[in-house]
Amino acid sequence: MRRDPLFIVLTIIMTLLLLLFVVYPLGSVLITSFRLEGRLSLGNYADFFRYSYYYRSMLNSLMLGIVTTVIILVIAFSLSYTISKTNLPLKGFLKTASLLPLIAPPFIFSLALIIIAGRRGLIYHFLKISPTIYGWPGLITAQVLSFLPLGFLMVNNVIQSLNPSLEDASLDLGASQARTLFRVIIPLSLPGLFKAALLVFIISLADFGNPMLIGGGLPIMATDAYNLWIGEQNMEMSAVFCVLLVIPSIFVYVVQNYFLKEGSYVTVTGQMMATERRKISWYIQYPFFIISITVVLIIVSCFSVIFLSSVTKLFMINNTFTLEHFFSYSGWKALRTSFTVSSIAAALTSFSSIIFSYILVRKKPKGKQLLEFIALLGFAVPGTVMGIGYILVFNRYPLMLTGTLIIIIINISFREFPVGLEAGISKLHQIDISIEEASRDLGAGSFKTFIRVVLPLMSSAFAASFLYTFMVGMITISAVIFLIAPGTNLASLLILRLGETGNIGKASAMAILLTIIVLVSLVLLKYISKQSKVEMLKGF
Repeated sequence: MRRDPLFIVLTIIMTLLLLLFVVYPLGSVLITSFRLEGRLSLGNYADFFRYSYYYRSMLNSLMLGIVTTVIILVIAFSLSYTISKTNLPLKGFLKTASLLPLIAPPFIFSLALIIIAGRRGLIYHFLKISPTIYGWPGLITAQVLSFLPLGFLMVNNVIQSLNPSLEDASLDLGASQARTLFRVIIPLSLPGLFKAALLVFIISLADFGNPMLIGGGLPIMATDAYNLWIGEQNMEMSAVFCVLLVIPSIFVYVVQNYFLKEGSYVTVTGQMMATERRKISWYIQYPFFIISITVVLIIVSCFSVIFLSSVTKLFMINNTFTLEHFFSYSGWKALRTSFTVSSIAAALTSFSSIIFSYILVRKKPKGKQLLEFIALLGFAVPGTVMGIGYILVFNRYPLMLTGTLIIIIINISFREFPVGLEAGISKLHQIDISIEEASRDLGAGSFKTFIRVVLPLMSSAFAASFLYTFMVGMITISAVIFLIAPGTNLASLLILRLGETGNIGKASAMAILLTIIVLVSLVLLKYISKQSKVEMLKGF
């Protein structure tokens, strides 16, 4: 690193902060998992595999992740193929509706499914049938609908980037459309499908809200870690659950960042040739279209019942129009708290990530790769793990932060720090270093160059990082549920608790308000990304 005292100090400070707020909590969870009766032991892990309830929780989580991932890949491919390859109608509607879950709290579909198929839901009201929505059916459905946009964005990007001349060549050589689909299109899409599968699987494992709301007591690792901590005060076994959650997360992180990220999958060589879109056989396009339209209609139906529940006194029982659910004092108080916490966390994340990205790219400190790995680690670890780690570390002096909003702000900041860091690095690669060199040649020091030249040029990355962190902070739940103090509430946690107690009207109203806030943030984020060419949500 160039010898610049100020940036050396900033590098040391940022490194210490990352060690304190990322590495230290994770290390504390790991050590706690080996602690048994005041000494280090493997006894907690032995107990985990000795008792069927514990290891069944792990098997259930893995099964849930696998099933959710497979279903999402099928739906995402169906949507992408229908939108990119066919001439069927409603393609714009399919794309827009399939991305709607991006603007909603992650467990809004659990709430909607309870309204539709709960014990006294819409299905029972009209058909007098009481379906079993709690447990596996509801949990899988809720996760598929919640995480579909992630899979769709990644798969659709791959499908659209395929060279159509390869498909034409296969057909011209006599292959049927079905054979071309399975021997050309799908194999060329495998890298994107694999990346989507890894991310969806790990998000499914880390999901907290859906299992808590609609899991029906099904043993799932994320919620069991919470129940062991809060309900049984068994912090050691809770830490074991966290460590076993971290292992697949770190594996996916390493594969994504060190194997797939630098990989090159060549499907096009030479100049692209314009090709005429061929008519797709009915037996190929209609099954994909039916899958796509069915899922999209379910998504729209879920949003519709949430809206109807928010503007009626008691949906299906007393359908009188009312806006009283939107004027709950506790609801607006929780919303203000969420807004305050998310705004401060977003500002901290944006400033710190921009500074750190500049240090990594321009100053190239020793151990750059290790520093970047540590900085990105918080994003790879499930929120439940980080929440428990923060309780272990910051629940005693001199770092007594539990029970305050400060610990929630710090948690959100360092959880979303990697996104701002990547945005900053991406933007710096677009800025010619000769601009900074010209500034220094004219007598400005490194710090003045950074303040007067670099920061203005990185304003779009700062804004994108701010909006993304704010948006995620408004709907986060898995980590902050451990950190919230009695008497304080966040909007996302209030929705969860209202849903658990059956207060569907107020829960729906809060979900609508959060959705509107996230939608506005997402529109601004997309606009900034488009103007600055800093990709935050590729394909949206």
